Amino acid sequence: MPDRHLLGADAQHLVKQIAALGQKTGAAILSFYQRPDSYRIQQKSNHTPLTAADLAAHDILIRELPRVIDLPCLSEESDAAVHQNPPDDYWLIDPIDGTREFIENTGQFCIVIARIQQHRPTLGFIYAPISGDYWFALRGQGAYKTDAAGNTRRLHCRTAPSPLTIITARAHLGKRMRDYLTRNFGDYQHVCRGSALKFCAIAEGDADLYPKLSPTTSQWDIAAGDILLHEAGGGLRLLGNHLAQYGKGDSINPPFLAYGAGFNETALQRHFASMQETLAASA
Repeated sequence: MPDRHLLGADAQHLVKQIAALGQKTGAAILSFYQRPDSYRIQQKSNHTPLTAADLAAHDILIRELPRVIDLPCLSEESDAAVHQNPPDDYWLIDPIDGTREFIENTGQFCIVIARIQQHRPTLGFIYAPISGDYWFALRGQGAYKTDAAGNTRRLHCRTAPSPLTIITARAHLGKRMRDYLTRNFGDYQHVCRGSALKFCAIAEGDADLYPKLSPTTSQWDIAAGDILLHEAGGGLRLLGNHLAQYGKGDSINPPFLAYGAGFNETALQRHFASMQETLAASA
């Protein structure tokens, strides 16, 4: 648990409750892991996979999160109608972020929980069932990592070095991404990590930038990472250099940049202008 000198008693209690729920949900997920006969894989309407483990995690979270704070719970696996006109204060969750990684047995999947108030995240929690580590942030109170042994430390994004470390989901970069990165960053190092664990890597100082050029993520994929990075000294901006507004309009995110320290407004404007050019050229 967080050291008492890092967070107040109320915040410690809240994180302890959510962590216990994350661990319980993670154990349920791992009861399916590497047992492909139990996955019962379906294809959703957006052509992404859904497994029995996703549904088991969803059931636990939507039942028990409101016992932590009594708020409506919107999950990736909720009926689409539930996501229309959400309230001003609600839980936004992805029971398994990285279902493909779960199916492929890479270990690069996590449970993602965010509290959304007035269209912005005020709490973020990311739990990695394989390692037992979790990352969390509360608005105005910092970002933290707790390892499986219970040791907690405050997180700070590193000031962007040269060359930058770019993080993406896959080892292979398409031509559009390679062109964008070469044009903007010249020499760079490239690492891979699945799911919202990419945000955790930036918050820990293991990577500097996560560019997403295609609109293939949803709000529940990024909300916890958004506040984690913000509280660690970085941030996340959508195409056009805008803060994400949760619960407004389409749940699908436009292209975005998630970044560590050292990206000022001038740099962000320049990178988004280049992103627009890249997208227009490939349209």
